[in-house]
Amino acid sequence: MQNSIETARRIVAEGMSGIIPEILLCALVCVLLLADLFIRGIKPRTTAWIAVLGFVACGAALIARNGVHAEVFGWQQADGMRGMLLNDQFAWFFQVFVLATALVCIPMAMDHAAFRARRMGEFYALLAAATLGMFLMASATNLLMAYLGIEFASMASYLATAYDKRDRAGSEGGLKYVIYGSVASGIMIYGLSLIYGMTGSLHYTDIAQALHVSAATEGQLLIAAILIFGGFAYKMAAVPMHFWCPDVYEGAPTPFTAYLSVASKAAGFAVFVRFLAAFTAHGGPTFTGFGGMEFEASFGWPVIVAAAAALSMTVGNLGALWQTNVKRMLAYSSIAQAGYLLMAVAVYAAGHDKPNGGDLAPLVFYFIAYFFMNLGAFHVISVVGSRTGAVTVSDFAGLGRRAPWMAFGLGVCMLSLLGMPPTGGFVGKMQLLQTAVENNLVWLAVLAGINTAISAFYYFKLLKSMYLEKSAGGVIQSGSANLAVLALLVAPLFVLGLAFSPIAEFSRGFGF
Repeated sequence: MQNSIETARRIVAEGMSGIIPEILLCALVCVLLLADLFIRGIKPRTTAWIAVLGFVACGAALIARNGVHAEVFGWQQADGMRGMLLNDQFAWFFQVFVLATALVCIPMAMDHAAFRARRMGEFYALLAAATLGMFLMASATNLLMAYLGIEFASMASYLATAYDKRDRAGSEGGLKYVIYGSVASGIMIYGLSLIYGMTGSLHYTDIAQALHVSAATEGQLLIAAILIFGGFAYKMAAVPMHFWCPDVYEGAPTPFTAYLSVASKAAGFAVFVRFLAAFTAHGGPTFTGFGGMEFEASFGWPVIVAAAAALSMTVGNLGALWQTNVKRMLAYSSIAQAGYLLMAVAVYAAGHDKPNGGDLAPLVFYFIAYFFMNLGAFHVISVVGSRTGAVTVSDFAGLGRRAPWMAFGLGVCMLSLLGMPPTGGFVGKMQLLQTAVENNLVWLAVLAGINTAISAFYYFKLLKSMYLEKSAGGVIQSGSANLAVLALLVAPLFVLGLAFSPIAEFSRGFGF
């Protein structure tokens, strides 16, 4: 009895010390809400700086946790610890990624026209809460924790999307987000319940081991996989759960749209890839079927992920062709980008027995490039929109004359999203195509190439408006702070495109 109590105390102590960044985010949410509630006349910039300090403290705790590999908050078994969360390099990368996205979005929120002269504590608290949920998603090794992380991040995102109650588009987007999120959540939890029924466990490692002796059939596993993927695809903004994306991106405040387009997608990929890793190791679990015959139960992941990749890039690019609203256009672009990223996951799902089959470096590298090019694009859209009310492609006419540095930055980000040299998007996309070809997914690489050519139409449509069309508007004063943020987002794209070898090598350190 005494030994059990001591073991429990040790596990709790280790668990608390292993989630210091998450505890700091919880404290930040509380501080922001209390400050907004009780400090009379608190200024928006004050709450913004409180949020910055909280995120920086969380980042320092993450840096201190770098290199740690331990499961926390779980139970002891004969073969080791079974935790709800796993602190490893994979989780560390995506947590730093999400935290950096939140930090970049704070200056956008400080400059956003609709947020001026109003109390902002609630908004930054929602941003911190969404970040906390995504932290849990990146490190979850338990079905229940993964689901709770997704729901926590989603609920904070619903509220932040409709934060500006005076904006009807934002309210509409928030309502649609809730509806689509509820459907995706119900589909996913049903799939997870099927897995629990087949294995009697919620922990990824135990599930993979239990499947070796399970009486489940390939058909049952395929149904469960499709249902589970629906929930993950919702967070990745991938087909078939992409319908929420255009309306939410258009209606949400632009700073939060930028956050959703990068952080939410990254967290969705993180939770899905970690879940997938349990079933790709050693080629997947083997079953004994009728007549004593052996067969491999792969959940159908390679086919499911490859099909989702193909559909996402095609639906996203074709949908973007007809858009006149810039945020909706980038929403469809985000769906297409999810398709490109899923190519690397499709290779991973095929197993470790192929060239670079277990290498997540192309995925990590492209996410690094995606961070800069997508946030850079939304930063320009936020700044220009705050000063001119620009929302459509035609509203950006003559931007090359009215705000030359902003136009240049947006142009570089568009070329990088397209995959043109010498930007990081080109190198990242080439790595994705190369790994697909090397692993016998030539058809998917060819389709990605065709879709890249299609996407050139709408990316160049915006460039044409900025540089070849005239506008009667005057010069736009961007502000030195906004130009500095833009430089910090655009300059790395050239580094990633011209001196990419160190970053490519760095990306290899975040696999399993």
